[in-house]
Amino acid sequence: MTKAVVLTTVHPAYDGRIYYKQCRTLKRAGYDVELIAPEPEEYEDQEVPIVPLPKAGSRLSRLLLSLKAVKAARKRKGDIYHFHDPELLPAGVLLRILTRKPVIFDVHEHYPNAIMSKPYLSKPARVMMKKVFEVTERVLLPFLSGIVVTTEEIGERYKKYRHCKVENYPLNELFPAPDLSMKDATQLVYVGGITEIRGAAELIEGFAKVVKARPDAHLTFVGFFQSAEFEKRIMELINSLEIEDHVTFTGKVSYQKVHEYLEHSSIGLLPYLPVPNHVVCLPNKLFEYMATGLAVVSSDFPNYRKVVTDYHTGELVNPESPEEIADGMLKLMEDEKELKEIQKRALKAFEESYSWESEGRVLLRFYEELLSKQKK
Repeated sequence: MTKAVVLTTVHPAYDGRIYYKQCRTLKRAGYDVELIAPEPEEYEDQEVPIVPLPKAGSRLSRLLLSLKAVKAARKRKGDIYHFHDPELLPAGVLLRILTRKPVIFDVHEHYPNAIMSKPYLSKPARVMMKKVFEVTERVLLPFLSGIVVTTEEIGERYKKYRHCKVENYPLNELFPAPDLSMKDATQLVYVGGITEIRGAAELIEGFAKVVKARPDAHLTFVGFFQSAEFEKRIMELINSLEIEDHVTFTGKVSYQKVHEYLEHSSIGLLPYLPVPNHVVCLPNKLFEYMATGLAVVSSDFPNYRKVVTDYHTGELVNPESPEEIADGMLKLMEDEKELKEIQKRALKAFEESYSWESEGRVLLRFYEELLSKQKK
């Protein structure tokens, strides 16, 4: 049995893309799979064994954690290795040199753009870190066997290397067909990390305008705050707008249970701000909304626009404008007959074009290609 060893030191063990999609797809295709990842607070699933690592703290501890990950990976004697963090690039090259086995780098986002969006770094520090990362990639990527990317724009950065595009679409099995008759037009939902650059403040301001027109409206945030400081800021904003009774925060929810919060909602919100990384990426949340039959109010970026307009699944807005966000939500809420049609189209689009199962087959073919090349 071919052994695949998957590594992450940054993402949680039960990350949707890494564990529930990729690792379980490999396992069900006949691979012996082990995931090396930070130890979870509780074990959600036992299908794929997890080799626990301590959680990283300081920069030095992150470096030491990378070395521990390499040591653990070598001990597993994999036939192929697959790592998910840019911090693990040197570790991936080390694994390739030490084992002579195929090593894959999984690129989740446009990392130079992501660096330029870090709010805790000064502009000069961002520019320096971006340059260092780009040089590091140029030096180390030729040693690796293959790269997995998302979106055409991100793939463009790696076109001279062996790569394949695997989008992070939702799993059919975790998003069973919803009963659209159970959805309530007054219920809106946001899923994901609650951060400044994901437009949380603008969304709250827009929703306050919705409440004035529709006092029955309710907004649920399914996710956790980026920091205690930002949480305090958002809570103060909610209080000042006097909409405390209309907003609920669930805190962190396991990937397996996200759909439970989407079942009775009608409108999913994706108000990401136009920072460079958002403009070229395609967030999984858009497809999770569609998988549960939600209409969407989404930022008007090229990748988002193509999905929303091709299937007429919601409203596109300027995420920096609370007025436009409010107008998008109200337009969907006020015509419930059309809202139901949009929900049907969203569900159909997911079932026909945006589920993980087809992407999983792409990943398996890429593994077969790299392993076949290794044998020659």
